[in-house]
Amino acid sequence: MKIKIKQIVAAISTALLSTSAIAQSEIFAGQSGTFSDIGDVVQILLPAGGLAGSLWIGDTEGAWQLTKGVATTAAITHTLKFSYARLRPDGSEHNSFPSGHTSAAFSGAAYIHHRYGNAWGIPAYGAAAFVGASRVWANRHYLDDVMAGGSIAVLSSLYWTEPYNRSDFVITPTIGEGSVGLAMNYTPGRAGPKSAIESKHKSDWGSVDKSYRNSYELFIGGADTKENSIQDTGNQAFDLYDFSRESEPHTYSSARVKWGVDETQYLYFSLTPFEARDTVKLNEDIHFGGKQYRAGKEVVSAYRLYGLTADYLFELLPNSDWKLDVGAGLNINHLSIRLDDIEGDNLSERDDWFIAPAAMAELGYQFTDTISGSIGYRASFSGTADSQDVWVSLGYRFDERWSASLVAGQFEQQVETKELVNDLSLSYGGFTVAYAF
Repeated sequence: MKIKIKQIVAAISTALLSTSAIAQSEIFAGQSGTFSDIGDVVQILLPAGGLAGSLWIGDTEGAWQLTKGVATTAAITHTLKFSYARLRPDGSEHNSFPSGHTSAAFSGAAYIHHRYGNAWGIPAYGAAAFVGASRVWANRHYLDDVMAGGSIAVLSSLYWTEPYNRSDFVITPTIGEGSVGLAMNYTPGRAGPKSAIESKHKSDWGSVDKSYRNSYELFIGGADTKENSIQDTGNQAFDLYDFSRESEPHTYSSARVKWGVDETQYLYFSLTPFEARDTVKLNEDIHFGGKQYRAGKEVVSAYRLYGLTADYLFELLPNSDWKLDVGAGLNINHLSIRLDDIEGDNLSERDDWFIAPAAMAELGYQFTDTISGSIGYRASFSGTADSQDVWVSLGYRFDERWSASLVAGQFEQQVETKELVNDLSLSYGGFTVAYAF
């Protein structure tokens, strides 16, 4: 019995020491405190507050819409968590993508906004953004985890939630001198059709209402790295492709906004935060950021590339089944590369910002009212950072607001400064969901 107890104690001690060794690296270090604690509470308060407020004013229809939105968001979020099994940035669990805290918070905030308007919605979005920021600050999530979680919640709410003043049956609180009450009003047909799917005949699906010039689009997919070569000043190059690759395929997601200027011109913005974290036992010495990493040592890498693009595009064939959009814009990128021994105390980092002009073209064809295909190319060039992105997509339009597409592409970027050379090449694939407004 004593032997068994000693064995158990030894096993626990070994596990604790092993966890401690991993946690010593600043790359895996988590944070806790008031900022994180408040975020943990707010992610529950937002949907709970939305539900309580709706029930308090007698808006049971809204409460049911919130329930459907939260359930849809939770189902999508946890399905993706299971499918991707992404390692959290603190190395604790394989369920990082998307962020459950953020999707829960934005479920409540989006419902409050879509149901009751800007006066309540804007502060609610601010609180939800606080939750997302707290998860990144605590090193529990990457930026794309938070971006995807929030977007899934907003899109789910857009599908299920109708504005409160469009309900046939409206209950509003009234306050008078010395009294509090409820005013009830029922106007048949006030709400109009309950949904686009119910109100549109099947033959109308795929038709585009030109008044909806703007759209929000979420792309979710994966990326396989072909090359991620790094060379520090005057030192031998090494390739993160040769690291453990436990995180392959990487998550690859993007948030995109199309803003119509008129019927033939539009602005197009996208945010693509790409992050990879891997470990390796080195076969040879490498030098990076003024530090040396010895052969036989286990090293952890943290690679981060945040890409923000802005383009002004022209539709050259607006009244044709063919699509030809061309334009120009800017790339704003932030690159950060960190290395550390797994036990810590040897952290190095290179990071920089890059701004480069860009040109873009997309050629497509509308096969039917609902199905379209396209191929696109975007390139940016500067003295320090060049990039090329080529993609193909197959899209399906459900109605005038909702559409989805399958996308596959290849992205390459070459960075060369006085201190760093980085060649990144990856192929990606996934799907988009877009909502027009």
